[in-house]
Amino acid sequence: MNRHDGPEDGTPPDRCLTGGLPEFAGGIGSFRRIVQTPGGISIFYDVGQGQGWQRNIVMDGSAHLPASIRQWYGDSRGHWEGSTLVIDVTNFSPKTDFQGAREKLRLIERWTRTGPTSLAYEVTVEDPTVWTRPWTAKQEFTRQNDEANRIYYEPRCIEGNFGLPGLLRGRRTEEFAFAEGRGPDPRTRDSIKGVEFEADPLQ
Repeated sequence: MNRHDGPEDGTPPDRCLTGGLPEFAGGIGSFRRIVQTPGGISIFYDVGQGQGWQRNIVMDGSAHLPASIRQWYGDSRGHWEGSTLVIDVTNFSPKTDFQGAREKLRLIERWTRTGPTSLAYEVTVEDPTVWTRPWTAKQEFTRQNDEANRIYYEPRCIEGNFGLPGLLRGRRTEEFAFAEGRGPDPRTRDSIKGVEFEADPLQ
């Protein structure tokens, strides 16, 4: 309700962090680089304005990490079913937040090559604390040609670099003013109620 008391209070995009899995690119697109090795598969994601991250998928048949080990992007364990790569993702961190799903989130992903330059992605999402039943989404990917892949103009997220100090300073200013008897108590202000503009309480 009162974000930006500290830097950890901002949303992931405000802090130039990605939302994590499942990743659908939203309305601003994304880029993936998939590398297959004998012992595993690595997927590099660059989404939004440079909120990139790398994901490693364990392919050796071993069990998931112990439940006490939680990760922002979960623990990915993969295997092949014919020509389809199936990935079971569990062990998400309580800090993960996909539409309200956190540490109970589980994903079953299916990646299938559908042509020389096309890849189908299907993910089944479940969390009994958020949804009454699992649901599935599908996405199609097209491989860029070698010329397009030759140079990648990496986008950069700068909002967190330039905006965050101002947000934090604004919060401190409100706190100092309240301590001097000016303005409302910042702890009672709702800063996420939508796009509503209000008069500056310190004027």
